[in-house]
Amino acid sequence: MSDINWSDLAEKAAAQTDIDFNTQMAGLTSLKVTEIDNFITQSNISNANAVKVLKEINDAAKSNNQKAQAIANINNGVGFLIRLVSKVV
Repeated sequence: MSDINWSDLAEKAAAQTDIDFNTQMAGLTSLKVTEIDNFITQSNISNANAVKVLKEINDAAKSNNQKAQAIANINNGVGFLIRLVSKVV
């Protein structure tokens, strides 16, 4: 069996996951994949936390104050939300 570079394999998998995430986000919005990649990078948020923010925004059972508090508790969630809104509005 040949030697496997596990670090390289993990980096490639992570990059592919980021590409897939950005492509799906672009499909749900009018933003381009490169725009999504840029504001996620600028927001310094993980994809998992970006999804948490989007779930909070979409939660119809919560009031706006509850959503704001929940997003404030997500690491870099507020910065991501501000950048997202600035691109959408």
